[in-house]
Amino acid sequence: MTKLHRRRAIARALIPFACIALWCLRAEAAYPERPIKLIVPFAAGSAADTLSRVVATALSEQLGQPLVVDNKGGAGGTIGTVDIARSKPDGYTLGIAAQGTFVNNQVLYSSPGYDSIKDFSFISEIADVQNLLVVSEKSPYQSAPALLEAIKAKPPETFRYSSSGVGTSHHIAGATVAQYLDKPLMHVPYTGAPQGLSAILSGDVDMGLYNMPAAMGLVKSGKLRPLAVTGPKRSSLLPDVPTLDESGLQGYSVTLWWGLVGPAQLPSDISARLYAALDKVMSNAALRDKLIGLGFTLPDTPIPQPAAFESLVRRDLATWIPVLQKLGTAAQ
Repeated sequence: MTKLHRRRAIARALIPFACIALWCLRAEAAYPERPIKLIVPFAAGSAADTLSRVVATALSEQLGQPLVVDNKGGAGGTIGTVDIARSKPDGYTLGIAAQGTFVNNQVLYSSPGYDSIKDFSFISEIADVQNLLVVSEKSPYQSAPALLEAIKAKPPETFRYSSSGVGTSHHIAGATVAQYLDKPLMHVPYTGAPQGLSAILSGDVDMGLYNMPAAMGLVKSGKLRPLAVTGPKRSSLLPDVPTLDESGLQGYSVTLWWGLVGPAQLPSDISARLYAALDKVMSNAALRDKLIGLGFTLPDTPIPQPAAFESLVRRDLATWIPVLQKLGTAAQ
């Protein structure tokens, strides 16, 4: 065999390997090649929905493909969260994780249908928020201390509070108030935050403790009266509204976080691509101003790495599960 023939034979033998290498490079560079579904396990109009749509629009620009928000509310967020966990780990189905779905539901449901650590790939935390104790503009209660004193003075379950479902931060915030007062409240769950807020306006319930972004529109319009915030400090959006800690519930603090996840075994290159794009989105000054103006608190940038987000979930599972069990929240 001549040298020329040997070179041609070697070249032909290397063709399959070259094709594989080029295919791999093309596949890595191509993601995403089509629209991505973003499952939000809460109703349209909720704080999680508002946050998700703002972030999804900006993330679409970074990734070059649409992120289509798919609201799958119900059962405290377990329905949509199960769908995230069971989706194909190819990067084309992502989801919103919430403290309520990943932590609270592990106590509130005997079988939520997913493991909060094993069944997901963590991308990063996106935002957190505190809740706002609100009553109707027609309510006789002008302050949180007045409302709390009235609750203590009347028979158990006289006062009714709404939520967007069992296991949501609205539910837990109300149950925690009841524990602090040692006076049970009547929990009335609805299918979403808009429905629960409407129940306050109509007088079907007496109050609610809703995420600030969900309640702020009705507060600004004067239809809801804000009495207190549930976090450790006052909100810059409502500086005159005290915390529940200041209002007589010493040590009270209930907040809620959200983050971006995918199903377990998401390829590392796709996870890295999503993290980099999300970090750019969350570093945008205009987007940050918009979300802060809606009542969200944002993590510093660079945003938390996937491992840091997973660690947050693990810490909250260790912290909140004993608290929720002490609250006596029954498994569904």
